[in-house]
Amino acid sequence: MGNGIKDSRPPRWDLSPVYSSFDSEKYKNTKKKLAESIQTFKKHVADKQSRESDPAGWLTESVKLYNATSDVFGDLYSYAYAVFSTDTNNSQAMKEINALDSAGLPLKSAKVLFRNALAELEDPLALTKEHEYLEMHSFFIQEQLYFQQKQMNPSEEDLANDLSRSGGDAWGRMQEAVSANLKTIWDESTGEEKTVVELRELAYHKSREVREKAFTKELELWKGMETPLAFALNGVKGFSVILNSRRRFKDSLERSTRQARISEKTLEALISVMEESLPVFRGYLKAKAGALGLEQCAFFDLFAPVGSDTREWSFGEAQQFIIRQFDLFSSDLSAFTDRAFRQNWIDGEMRPGKVGGAYCIDFPLTHSTRVFCNFSGSFGAVTTLAHELGHAYHHHILKEASYIHRDYPMTLAETASIFAENIVIDGALSGAKRDEKLAILEISLLDSTQVIVDILSRFYFEKALFRQRAREELSPDEFCALMLDAQKKTYGEGLDEHQLHPYMWAVKGHYYNQDLAFYNFPYAFGLLFGLGLFSMYKKEGKAFGKTYQEILRKTGMMSANQLISGIGFDIEKPDFWRNGISMIEEKVNQFKQLAENNE
Repeated sequence: MGNGIKDSRPPRWDLSPVYSSFDSEKYKNTKKKLAESIQTFKKHVADKQSRESDPAGWLTESVKLYNATSDVFGDLYSYAYAVFSTDTNNSQAMKEINALDSAGLPLKSAKVLFRNALAELEDPLALTKEHEYLEMHSFFIQEQLYFQQKQMNPSEEDLANDLSRSGGDAWGRMQEAVSANLKTIWDESTGEEKTVVELRELAYHKSREVREKAFTKELELWKGMETPLAFALNGVKGFSVILNSRRRFKDSLERSTRQARISEKTLEALISVMEESLPVFRGYLKAKAGALGLEQCAFFDLFAPVGSDTREWSFGEAQQFIIRQFDLFSSDLSAFTDRAFRQNWIDGEMRPGKVGGAYCIDFPLTHSTRVFCNFSGSFGAVTTLAHELGHAYHHHILKEASYIHRDYPMTLAETASIFAENIVIDGALSGAKRDEKLAILEISLLDSTQVIVDILSRFYFEKALFRQRAREELSPDEFCALMLDAQKKTYGEGLDEHQLHPYMWAVKGHYYNQDLAFYNFPYAFGLLFGLGLFSMYKKEGKAFGKTYQEILRKTGMMSANQLISGIGFDIEKPDFWRNGISMIEEKVNQFKQLAENNE
């Protein structure tokens, strides 16, 4: 097991096994390999004679080249982004991202041409029934045929991809850079400064005075940058509106639903259950306010600690605890996690220039992953670390799979992370004393509230934003008004309507991804599906481990509807989603009881 040193500080990751630097021979050779692979792929796709004389052989080789070339590009891009996100002031990293965006344009072009050539085959789906390799990739082929009907002609797609580098993608990088470098004076007497990431972490502080001060200063920072960020968001969403219209999607939500690999009925069922569950979460927030001695929570009270567990975790303590809890579920999961700690795959240190949030990223050529987080020492930071390690384990299970089968949708991407997070929370609850349970339940419910209530507010905001942006550009005040309206609709009486966060549109980088709108609802999908799997584990015990691995292996091979129907559930029916909500409601009831006894 890893070494859990009590006073250990959050580490910086080691990327050297992937690439030692942008100037290394390995990195340069891989870039050269990328150019060669793209040319080979493009040449093969255009070989009409081969396609007509041996359609099965042509398609098999096309899919293999698609996989191989995507892996090379993904490896290089993951490295460049990993360097940039930990140091947004690194000009070389930014140049490499731009260079890779340029180098990847011919790959995007080749994929457009592949779809067109695929559609020209007499019956490509029939070929998948006759050849084992193609059968393994039948869902991918079917999906490519659908998106072929939604793409523009090759020259227009080339232009759109080229323009995105200085359009939608560039606006997104600007938001990241601005967010990573925003800072203000915290203590006038000492001149101490805090970044906006550090201010947001103070939302977990036990002192309401500190939380409110941090919240006020955060809003001031966003206010000062509202004009450039409004231009950025207008640019991103305007770019998406135009392209989705040209590609004959009825709206951006239709495209997102297909990217999520779910049916429209599934999304409708999910959203309807999220809406009907709002009273449950408002009841929790009311109980939280009482536990904090407040009449009503403000937005800056959402993350306030409740209960006696105000301990600060060292990174070493978090490491030991997570590995121990994972081992109760699966020795394979715990061994993988121990390796991630020992081999410095985690960057947990908060520092200027590092973007906020957390993510997991994979490097296909070395079959390895890296975990990014901003470890603050709270139990919430421990569960976030476990969450990202769940993602890493998902990558580990699929490390030998083809690129296509590792390219699972956002809806299923949260499966392993939510599951891993719940293992840690369940372990903490089982060993907690009565007064400690309140704090742990609070953290669990806080996360669930963010994923159901706050995600629903983001969904409402983005739907309204797309409707308005299709007609005109929005001002910063209009963005704020849409956000406040969405928060009032979802949080309701659970929060003081005069103390909401109008600048969440500036905070969340997800809004600035022009190629993936509605980044929000897949998290709610992942939470409720993950809770369903965790419930199955609690019934079956360690024997569930093999079933769990098999589910993860299939996440890139079929739609979410197909995967979940395979284990006996219909996700187009609200009852499936209500099961997950009922598990959360049980925790709300426990929380209310403990909170009342603590008053």
